[in-house]
Amino acid sequence: MENIILSMLIFKAMTIYEIRAYIKRNLTTVCSDSLGSIQTAIKNLIKKGYIDVKEFVDNGMLKKQYSITGEGVESYKEWVGMPINLAKMTNMEEGKLFFLGVAPKDKRIAFLKDYLKDLKEENEKMRAIQSIALESKEAVVKENVKRISADPKTSENLLAVSKEKSVRKVLNNTYDYQMHLLEYGIARTEADIDFYERLLHLEMKK
Repeated sequence: MENIILSMLIFKAMTIYEIRAYIKRNLTTVCSDSLGSIQTAIKNLIKKGYIDVKEFVDNGMLKKQYSITGEGVESYKEWVGMPINLAKMTNMEEGKLFFLGVAPKDKRIAFLKDYLKDLKEENEKMRAIQSIALESKEAVVKENVKRISADPKTSENLLAVSKEKSVRKVLNNTYDYQMHLLEYGIARTEADIDFYERLLHLEMKK
């Protein structure tokens, strides 16, 4: 969670509610959007000196905005290019499948049908997002280039981490890999649909 938050703050300073909204919109399959989890991660990052907090008043309400520090940028540089740790890619919910044989047949069939329905809905949702995202890439990148170029510190941080020569190149690369993750999600749900349809077919024949 801490590195996910640093990943967001490297692009712009954000309030905790903006961080939560971004996670909820884009990263629910990666990490929790629980306010408690985000608050705990933010406290740890402040303690480590990786982020700063600035208070401001907006519409009569006191708010806190978080931004990445130089130390945070250095820590992020070490993490962002590291290979994925397969040992940490776990899904506790999949443990249900391991013990599904204990359930009565009607429960097993209902489980498989319900999960297949959810997988197909998720796949359709990701395909819709992919279609919109591919069409809007240029406009989104252009808007963010303008915003980030107006903020010298954010530009400096992004170029320091990426070692690219322009903010546009960094944003193009970032957008491309976000699309790759979406492609991976689509491919994974399609593989899961095929697998669980075969399981359901076997279960129905018992």
